[in-house]
This record gives sequence, C-alpha cells and structure tokens, in this order.
Amino acid sequence: MSKSMILKAIFAIAVIGGAVFIIVKDDPATPTGDINSIQPLPEQDNP
Repeated sequence: MSKSMILKAIFAIAVIGGAVFIIVKDDPATPTGDINSIQPLPEQDNP
C-alpha cells in the first residue's frame, strides 16, 4: 500500500472513532414533564 493510502485510512478511522466517541459520550437527559403544556402560574399573595 502506498503511504498516502495508509494516511487516508488512519484519518478515516480517527474521524469515525471520534464521531462514535462523541455520540456515546453525549448522553442527552430526557426532559421532565410535558414541555408542550402551558400551565397557569400559581396564585400569589398580595405583595
């Protein structure tokens, strides 16, 4: 194999490995409650 082909293969493996690492590391938290519902504010005492 030529040197440029080996470098391209190493670069491709590094890019794919980095993408997989980021996807696995980034664990999004599930939102709590229904973000589409609008709830009225709780009543407050007279300030």
